Amino acid sequence: MKTFQSFSCILIIVFFFLADVKSIAQTDSSEEQVESVVDKLPKLNKGGSNFNKYIAKNIEYPANAKLRGVEGDVWVSFIVTSTGVVKDVKVDKSVDETLDAAVVDFVKQTGPWKPGKKGGKEVNTQMMVPVKFSLNQDERALADMLKEFNILDAPPLFVLDNKLVEGYLTIEDYNVKSIRILKGSKATNLYGDKAKNGVVVITSKRGTPPVY
Repeated sequence: MKTFQSFSCILIIVFFFLADVKSIAQTDSSEEQVESVVDKLPKLNKGGSNFNKYIAKNIEYPANAKLRGVEGDVWVSFIVTSTGVVKDVKVDKSVDETLDAAVVDFVKQTGPWKPGKKGGKEVNTQMMVPVKFSLNQDERALADMLKEFNILDAPPLFVLDNKLVEGYLTIEDYNVKSIRILKGSKATNLYGDKAKNGVVVITSKRGTPPVY
């Protein structure tokens, strides 16, 4: 009789143990489930209902890509979890490494989100959006000029009103007072190794415009 009771006790313990494992497994599966079709899409709290417009307005067009004349649509996918967190951000359609990295970094920093809903319940939602990078006419003309003169392969250092220019800026021709070109030791003695390809020194008439 004692043996039977002990055996029954073991069976009960095993039953409860298996029930707990099953319950845990179901919970984990539920937490990891991702929906691609939902009743209500996730919404960025500070971005309004249209995330495409928000990202187009706020993402920074990398200066390096502008100067190289790179443009196009980067398709990015990511998951908005049931708690409003962005994860698993990746590029599904690439245009250029610089643009891809800019998109991924931007999306990772978004949040908090209002989660998507299905059947009245907040769920993990798979998202995919295109991010359009488009140059205006002047920017395309500048990129074409830089390609023609091969400036990007051995770029000189630009100095505007005694300020080093790191990136992209626009200055109107009527605001240019003078332009000087420095080469060799004259350039490196003043500005160091950054000036190994020469220096373009620009002085404006009306002050320096914003440097991007």
